[in-house]
Amino acid sequence: MATRVTAATVLPVLWLLILLRTGICADDYSAFVYAGCSQGRYSADSQYASGVDSVLTSVANSAPYAPYDNFTAPSDSSVVGLYQCRSDLPASVCSGCVRSAISRLSSLCAWAVGGAVQLRACFVRYGNDSFLGKQDTAVLFKKCGGTPGDAGGVSMRDSALGALVAAAAPAGGGYRAGGSGAVQAMSQCVGDLGAKSCSDCVSAAAAQLKAGCGYATAGEVYLGKCYARFWANGNGGFSSSAGRHGFDLVHVVAAGFFASLAYVSLSLAI
Repeated sequence: MATRVTAATVLPVLWLLILLRTGICADDYSAFVYAGCSQGRYSADSQYASGVDSVLTSVANSAPYAPYDNFTAPSDSSVVGLYQCRSDLPASVCSGCVRSAISRLSSLCAWAVGGAVQLRACFVRYGNDSFLGKQDTAVLFKKCGGTPGDAGGVSMRDSALGALVAAAAPAGGGYRAGGSGAVQAMSQCVGDLGAKSCSDCVSAAAAQLKAGCGYATAGEVYLGKCYARFWANGNGGFSSSAGRHGFDLVHVVAAGFFASLAYVSLSLAI
């Protein structure tokens, strides 16, 4: 029997957050960011197992045709799942990223009642905790890095992030891009959010980057239902020499994962 993951079962639930390594470039679309697996397990011969298989199969089959979709298992309506790709990328990138994400889930979250994985260009989640359509601005992962900048760079960063917040709600995917001088920024919402909820989530993400990244020339933050990034010099990622400059910063707020779930964090050696 599967155990429902709800706010009432926070303590029995354990999520694992694995942090992104320094030096991963933005075009490594299947690069790993984080994953979470519920502590509750289901049996291989259960109806819930059939539901999880059905949902993830539907996710894989849909990814070549749309950047977002969600599914409910026909055999067990408590099992739901969704995926979200970066809406500006080609369908082939989305499909490949989602396949990689499902493979990660299979290896990291085998038989887990709920699971989620964020790769560089896509996000996949399944479970029975009624997360569809719900806002979530909890910080799951935040990283600031690059060679230290100056006040001028901070001003450009703030303007670029402000452009994301001010952008009209985009149709068909929740992707936004903006820039100011040498700094570029982008954000992506999960497709189950409405236009206002997406804007609110992007605003919360931008505020986290402005408040937490100081003079960093690159940064990214992942919230429960959206993420945002900024970078300088047109490379879209973190400087591979950031660690050598001693300026790399990894920050995770271990408060709650997707609002109703608890997790712990594990940093990888850089």
